[in-house]
Amino acid sequence: MSGKSAQIDALGALLTLFPLTAQPLRPLDLSGAPLMQEADLGGRLQLLLRGALQIEGHGPDSEALPREQWLQPVLIWLPRPARHRLSPMSDQPLQLLEACVDFGSAALNPVLAALPPRLTLARRELPSDMAATLALLSEETRDEGCLAALRQSRLIEVLLLQWLQQRLLLARKQHGTLLAGLGDPVLHPVLDAMHRQPEEPWTLARLARLAGLSRTMLAERFATVVGQPPGDYLLDWRLRRARLLLRQGQTVAKVATAVGYGSAAALTHVFSQRLGISPARWRRQDTSSHSAS
Repeated sequence: MSGKSAQIDALGALLTLFPLTAQPLRPLDLSGAPLMQEADLGGRLQLLLRGALQIEGHGPDSEALPREQWLQPVLIWLPRPARHRLSPMSDQPLQLLEACVDFGSAALNPVLAALPPRLTLARRELPSDMAATLALLSEETRDEGCLAALRQSRLIEVLLLQWLQQRLLLARKQHGTLLAGLGDPVLHPVLDAMHRQPEEPWTLARLARLAGLSRTMLAERFATVVGQPPGDYLLDWRLRRARLLLRQGQTVAKVATAVGYGSAAALTHVFSQRLGISPARWRRQDTSSHSAS
């Protein structure tokens, strides 16, 4: 399996649980005044095709999204909800398109949690595969109708998956995140096994055999590259998976079995100790918050 194929395969288990979905593009009108966008629509992909644009976080997102100014065509991806202001920087015509993007919740999706608050890529610096997808997407914006909108959504999803692949390649040199681990040819089989089979009684020895390393070497490499020891990551992943299953309506007992705990009581103990709330109460609060939204 090639390096790129292995990385996408390592992402596969997570993308199955947390599919990345996009809405069609829509134009943003900044002709009258700066546009304030609230943190209420999930993530956003913004395409600056012409003109000069300033983007900066607002309120609680000011620090996460410092001011940036773009004088050339650029792709801007805000993976998570963020309150921000878009401002034109001149009287010249500005063409700005936006699509809403859903990649789940950062509390549950570890890939989303590992992404920075904002990703930007100038159009002239796009890798060839992303440039080709963007060209197809640009063609689709000239058409109208339901089929054109559907094609736009799928092309945006392809574009963002290609962007994720690029981030995996870059993350190899930026240790300390899950993306670095997924991009590591030695660690991605270990992470993939955890993601696909959280119910397995994984030990450091079993995981080390998957990596072809000694237990000590795996523990050191995992902690350096991913940013936490294998056991801690496995625990965090099991609790993310547990919350996702609880959201889907499964009983605490079934969830416990599905994520590697021998009983509902065992899961409740770890869940409460780590998250400060019992699984049953978490589900009630989660159901209430979703009903309110």
